[in-house]
Amino acid sequence: MPKMSVRYVYSACLVIETPDITIATDPWFTPGAFDGSWVQYPPLERDPHECLGPVDAIYVSHIHPDHYDPAFLHQYLRRTPQTELWVGPTSSPFLQRKMVSDGFKPRLVERIRVGDTSISAVANRAIEDDIDTALVVANDKYSVVNMNDNPFDENQVKEIRSLCPAGRPTAGFFPYSPAGPWPQTFDYEPAEMAAKSAYMKTRFLELYCQYVDEFDPDVAMPFAGQYVLAGPLRKLNGHRGTSDATEAAQARPANSLVLSDGGQSEIDLETLEATSLRGAPYSAAEVDRYLDEYAFPGYDYEREIARIDRRRLPIGLILPLAVDAARRRWPIEESCWLCISDDDGSTYHAFDVAADEAPSALEAVGHLFPRLEIRVDERHLFGLLTRLYHWNNAEIGSHLRFARRPDVYRRDVHSFLARLHV
Repeated sequence: MPKMSVRYVYSACLVIETPDITIATDPWFTPGAFDGSWVQYPPLERDPHECLGPVDAIYVSHIHPDHYDPAFLHQYLRRTPQTELWVGPTSSPFLQRKMVSDGFKPRLVERIRVGDTSISAVANRAIEDDIDTALVVANDKYSVVNMNDNPFDENQVKEIRSLCPAGRPTAGFFPYSPAGPWPQTFDYEPAEMAAKSAYMKTRFLELYCQYVDEFDPDVAMPFAGQYVLAGPLRKLNGHRGTSDATEAAQARPANSLVLSDGGQSEIDLETLEATSLRGAPYSAAEVDRYLDEYAFPGYDYEREIARIDRRRLPIGLILPLAVDAARRRWPIEESCWLCISDDDGSTYHAFDVAADEAPSALEAVGHLFPRLEIRVDERHLFGLLTRLYHWNNAEIGSHLRFARRPDVYRRDVHSFLARLHV
């Protein structure tokens, strides 16, 4: 009987091995993802290349920098140039284009076979701006399903189950932890922030349980989205609404486990024996001590964009062009005011996303309704408007501070924001 195993390294990084091929997934090892705010905990104790070992292919599930780490991939391919880079199908090839611009030659993989091993990348269509894919690797009667950050999509789940030889995976790796800006970057009072954080934690534990129940794998593991905020933003770590992977596993104890971080732990899919399990959450005090000692280099915009002789960056010239471009790229019919201010909050650039008027400079915006207020460092804003940085990464990195009136999420407005650049 052929041997098939899966080894866990960190966050969304797995090494899946069959008799025919060895595939690594989403290796993120460069600290400072999402414009410098995300770092790994626990830190990897070995060289990442050695931790991964030689692999035939590296599958990158989507464009977010805790999954697509170009700095590490360049290092790895210099030492292992024969390794292929794989991406899955999405409506828009954002990841492929980015990888090509970064000097890579990604291969689009949807359904391929290597010897007796079938490999499938399955698109997620849960939202209009789809960027996520899932990976299914099957050999003989065994299969691994890697859902990384995919939101729940019933059609995707059905397709994936049909690709598993037993109609369900031997091992399933499912998300359990949020990675967005809510609630930690919003202007809630302490009691409300605690309630919102608890809600977010519960919501993602339910997502993990939903995946386990729908796929019914022999063994499941909560994984992906593992990080801590570094630098001044570390104060937000306690408000992110995250649980430890061990807490998620306890929600479905019959078939859930947590492999230890570091690349030494694996599951043999024939025997379902696992090595080096982690049973207790990481200590918040230990995380704090690590961040105290971490040599924080500053956020990307702090290192890369300088203020010039106390003159303000030309936000007032660039923003109207970016607003016009965003209105063409993502037209919105329902009114909402975007009110963008510097860190000091003294002046707002305000405009209605559904109107044709240019932004206005205002000292107060309390009379504008509905509205989304965004406070951002001026250097970061300049980089966002000129596409040096990306709004979605700034949001996920917790760099933007939000207030919304009323407190209602508008996906269309955040999609508009992602297109606010020249």
